[in-house]
Amino acid sequence: MHKIMTDLHQDHVNLAKLLTLLEQQADLLATGGDADLLLMTDIADYIRRYSDQIHHPKEDTIYEVFSARSSEAATVIAGVLLEHQDLPTITQAFQGLLDNVINDSAILSRQELQGKITAFIEAQKAHLNTEEAELFPLINSTLEAADWVAVEQSVEAHSDPLFGHQLMERYRNVHHLVMQQQA
Repeated sequence: MHKIMTDLHQDHVNLAKLLTLLEQQADLLATGGDADLLLMTDIADYIRRYSDQIHHPKEDTIYEVFSARSSEAATVIAGVLLEHQDLPTITQAFQGLLDNVINDSAILSRQELQGKITAFIEAQKAHLNTEEAELFPLINSTLEAADWVAVEQSVEAHSDPLFGHQLMERYRNVHHLVMQQQA
């Protein structure tokens, strides 16, 4: 597996950890507990900044190179590319909703908020699962060295602000909770 694909897969593993944290917050709401809205806002912010702005454009480049080599999975790729356009809006709306709840600009019942969190999680998971199960194996078995050179020339290297070498201060609490999950 090419390093870029290894990195993208690791991004998915990391996102799954964040979705688990969101699930825990939704479960707290369901059982009458107090969800950590700031934690959820930070997770949404990370997804907006990293997944939507850095990770997905890198995948788009790979899908473009793959599509030039093979028409296999063209429908799946078209769907995923549409999701890459829609997910930033979904993430921004989710983050905005959380901000509004924090600022008392939006009043939702626990059940309504839990439903919004769950819908966000499900959209993210469905996207990840499609890429991991259907596209990544195909890409790994199809792209050749010259294709990877083209991809490498087209994508910029970016540091992950939560899971990379330089932790962004805003994500310190999220990082701590992810590390606790792994212990």
